[in-house]
Amino acid sequence: MHRDERRWYRQIVFVFICVYPCASVVKSLLLFQSPVFNAALTMPSTLADWLRQNYPQAKQNTLRQMLQERRVRVNGSVVWKMNTAVTPSDQIEVLDRVKKEKPIVNSIHPMELIFEDAALLVIHKPVGLLTSTVPNEKRPTALAILSRYLRDTDPDANLGLIHRLDRDASGLLVFSKAPEVFTSLKHQFYKHSVRREYVAITRGVPTPPAGRIESFLTEAPDGSVRSTKRPGKGQRAITDYKTLARGNGRAAVQVTLQTGRKHQIRAHLHERGVSIVGDRMYGTRDDAPRLMLANVLLGFKHPMTDQNVEFEIAIPKQFPLVGGQKISQIVEG
Repeated sequence: MHRDERRWYRQIVFVFICVYPCASVVKSLLLFQSPVFNAALTMPSTLADWLRQNYPQAKQNTLRQMLQERRVRVNGSVVWKMNTAVTPSDQIEVLDRVKKEKPIVNSIHPMELIFEDAALLVIHKPVGLLTSTVPNEKRPTALAILSRYLRDTDPDANLGLIHRLDRDASGLLVFSKAPEVFTSLKHQFYKHSVRREYVAITRGVPTPPAGRIESFLTEAPDGSVRSTKRPGKGQRAITDYKTLARGNGRAAVQVTLQTGRKHQIRAHLHERGVSIVGDRMYGTRDDAPRLMLANVLLGFKHPMTDQNVEFEIAIPKQFPLVGGQKISQIVEG
């Protein structure tokens, strides 16, 4: 072999020895960094498994948010729960996130939006606003205001009425935005597993100052309700109460509803020898600016995450003895 040919041959061999291992390493790294989900090798049993395998870099909260935003569909249907069972034959789709404009702050005026996600809304209803009413009612209601709000901000939502507050009372209300959520929340209210804490300012102190009231309530022709002892009549109603503070002939009373009947708190406290300040139906006329009854704490299991959630607002400032405070702080203190 000629000298030049030998030199050329040695150069080729040198390049091959140096480059080939590097190429192999790079190829191995690329293969290692680019895992591909193979249903035949790792068959998922739940939606959580599928999401983790197809989005290995995503955090658990990110995966949950996909479900909360109604972006995950199995065989064309929106799914909410991570533990939904799936099979290799299921068609699973994750939609791209749609950017939405921030809702106008006063779009649900005179109510206040406390919380909203893809499943539900929690609002603060003011005194004087109906929760809902009969068709063709011209007066504003919380349900009608939220219907208009969702038409602009979430057209796919299906608004559901879960519970009510008296027109003259204020406080927290939850509404559903999807049929599955409506069913879950309604079931929780039916099972009395929802936490509902009220504060009432009463004339005088209940006797005894703390306890449980249990009776069957019936409605009179004038719209008021009273307890009855007639067998088979009325709806079972249970109210727990505790006096938080007292002074100047008034008492601040914490009320926990175990059932949710019309005027339940007002009627039951009246049976304990006190009436709520501003209550003209069960008490006496006075110059109070409002009915001093407010639902300040609402807790339930979130239908999408199965986690317990609680929402709390401050006691109205017009309430003597405890106004502006939070009931959780008073109880803990």
